[in-house]
Amino acid sequence: MGRDQARLGRVTHDPVCLVTGASGHVGGALVPALLGAGHRVRVLTRDADRLAGRPWLDDVEVVVGDAADADLVARACAGVDVVHWLVHALDTGPGFAAADRATARVVARAARAAGVRRLVYLGGPRPADEALSAHLLSREEVGALLLESGVPTVVLRAAMVVGPGSASFEMLRHVTERLPVLPAPGWVDTRVQPVALRDVVTALVGCATLPAEVHGAFALAGPDVMTYAELVQRYAAVAGLGRRRFLRVPDAGPALAAWGVAALTPVSRELARSLVESLPNTVVAADDEVWSVLDAPPRLGFEDAVRAALAGQTSS
Repeated sequence: MGRDQARLGRVTHDPVCLVTGASGHVGGALVPALLGAGHRVRVLTRDADRLAGRPWLDDVEVVVGDAADADLVARACAGVDVVHWLVHALDTGPGFAAADRATARVVARAARAAGVRRLVYLGGPRPADEALSAHLLSREEVGALLLESGVPTVVLRAAMVVGPGSASFEMLRHVTERLPVLPAPGWVDTRVQPVALRDVVTALVGCATLPAEVHGAFALAGPDVMTYAELVQRYAAVAGLGRRRFLRVPDAGPALAAWGVAALTPVSRELARSLVESLPNTVVAADDEVWSVLDAPPRLGFEDAVRAALAGQTSS
């Protein structure tokens, strides 16, 4: 469906949006963007204290509880038009995939029963013809479960999100700033297509008013493709760090690499291990289809996305 066709069928009333994961870096940026677009917002959070100090807190309805609680999720979905599902258990250890499948089934049933008009899921990339890491496989499984829910669904497949609080970006930032000479296992030559947090939020907001016939998984990526080695050098240039050097080393096991990442960055060892296991996967978008159905501004290039992230910005 082209952009003009999608606009013709767009929802014109202001939807009620349920945002899960509102205390995270994406959810915390999405809520004010939805409010700014005129939508009403309800948030589901396990810990209301994590929302303290948010400038938008008085403008939303807060539901406190666990996303695995079927009765609670059913109540949270009541009267909602759009559910933005940003929940994942990636930092909880080996059982994260089973936990994410369980909560996906919970929200799929609740959304269908409540008559929710649209599910929106921020997933991970789907490399073609490659064995997926446990992290990417879990994201793919959750996306498939939501697409089979009977509710019109958009799955946005994003690679590295460049923005403050993004675990992948914080790994890049801290490792590059602290190590003038970086170990370079084979995956530093893997290609990646990062996307600015601003553009992720733009896409998530745009999905709230898409017509019901838009249903499927779409790549969500920025305009620049590079290797991880180039990613480091381009970040270093923007941050004024000077050129970084690489020392070729054998591929370390994910447990050892995660220990090093956790020592250098604010990312937990469990989360670092899941992300490190995904680094050998090529995460380059096969198409640009999502931007053809959204009324979106030009995408930020990598350097501009880094500048915005370092300034703590999520929008232009």
